[in-house]
Amino acid sequence: AITFGVVGVINMAHGELIMLGAYCAYVVQQIIPYNISASIIISIPVAFIFTGCVGIIIERIIVKNLYGRPLETLLATFGLSLILQQAVRSIFSPLNKTVYSPEWMSGISRLGGLEFTNNRLVIIIFSLIIFSIVIYILKKTTFGLQMRAVTQNRKMASSMGINTKKIDMFTFAFGSGVAGVAGVALSQITNVGPNLGQNYIIDSFMVVVFGGVGNLFGTFIGAFGLGLGNKLLEPYVGAIVSKIFILLFIIIFI
Repeated sequence: AITFGVVGVINMAHGELIMLGAYCAYVVQQIIPYNISASIIISIPVAFIFTGCVGIIIERIIVKNLYGRPLETLLATFGLSLILQQAVRSIFSPLNKTVYSPEWMSGISRLGGLEFTNNRLVIIIFSLIIFSIVIYILKKTTFGLQMRAVTQNRKMASSMGINTKKIDMFTFAFGSGVAGVAGVALSQITNVGPNLGQNYIIDSFMVVVFGGVGNLFGTFIGAFGLGLGNKLLEPYVGAIVSKIFILLFIIIFI
């Protein structure tokens, strides 16, 4: 929502940035193997900084040359996603890696007649915290003000002295960093592997389309709405058919 909404770039490598964030959690846990809770907490800023830096490199080398050319950007970032997957396979091997969860994220909680695994409840709360931080940055900081100005009227923002190219770079880096943080969260519910990001990139685009480009509250409603709808349908029609129903709903909605 941030990258596409502000910079107007369809980043097909966004899933791989999520994957890199998950591998950051794995690496930090290898460095701090005896304190799982600390390793997970430390991996959050590590993943944000690392994937943010990767985002800056991507924007400077590839994306900045393709602004206003969405098809070329889509193809270039798709090729980049394949390169990142292969790089991870070469470094960490193609085998999935396990990131262990701390004890306070294990077990099951019961709410009425519903049972939730604690790790998923923690991730939902964590997502709400991250969402609140992003909203605060966009609404209450100079960077957020400049980002919103560039989104609303790029030429006017430039005439007021805002370096739009610099804002584009930092916006891309910010969106990449948030993706890395998402990877840390996902490492707690699934194995970490080179193809991790591919499982979420389509859902991410569906949420952005449903919620509205550049609209974070729309993204919030779209993410929870589509996620809950999918899980409510799954017991009755299965995982694949429920995805098809969600996709049909979005097509009708558009």
